[in-house]
Amino acid sequence: MSLYIKQQGKGKPLVLLHGWGFNGDIWDDIAAELAQEWHLYQVDLPGHGRSPMCDYTLPSLTKELATYLPSKAIWMGWSLGGLLAMAMARYYPVRALVLVSTSPRFITTDNWPHAITPAVLKKFSQQLQGDTSGTLQRFLALQVSNRSQLRYLKMFLKKTCAPQVSALAGGLQLLQNTDLRSELPHILCPALLCLGGCDTLVPIGVEKDCQQCWPNLQTVCIKPAAHIPFLSHPDIFMPLIKRFINSVP
Repeated sequence: MSLYIKQQGKGKPLVLLHGWGFNGDIWDDIAAELAQEWHLYQVDLPGHGRSPMCDYTLPSLTKELATYLPSKAIWMGWSLGGLLAMAMARYYPVRALVLVSTSPRFITTDNWPHAITPAVLKKFSQQLQGDTSGTLQRFLALQVSNRSQLRYLKMFLKKTCAPQVSALAGGLQLLQNTDLRSELPHILCPALLCLGGCDTLVPIGVEKDCQQCWPNLQTVCIKPAAHIPFLSHPDIFMPLIKRFINSVP
């Protein structure tokens, strides 16, 4: 197989990984500005957008990404894409990480309270086969803080390539089952975690939880943002991200 990767810009490589149910075009609103300084690689993850499906396990997905994307790039991953970016940094040479609204573990446990309850993701998984479109719409509603943002995301999904149901199911399984907390101390590259203060999927409390198991992690919070700060608050998001990337050796 081969991944669909949209490239633009010149300079050092910057890989952009989208979240569950979307594709690389979700970055388009900020890509033009980023491309003024970096060579962008906007990836459609397997089974999303224009990329064919593959085995949806963490080893298979990271192997595919490593095969088609440059070594020693800066990786910016949002939500599910952030989980994959962390895995890439653990097992492949990565220059730096920019993690957006993501977590090393997406579901709650007794010692990890700032996440989604297992019942929520289980319900999405159960609904997916019978009502794929409705499940996506309901998931969209959890990511935004107002109706205008929800309309934007709905329009985006209408005009783009629909993700494969098998990829959606595989992505939900990854979110349910992946726990990278024990791997974080072994990720030694510079890393920034950007969170939204109004995010219900990745609550702001995960900031301190991550810092406890990942001492060299830098964090920022965009207080009025929900799950997609690069779309809802680009005027705040972009200076923060560019400042961090420009500080990477």
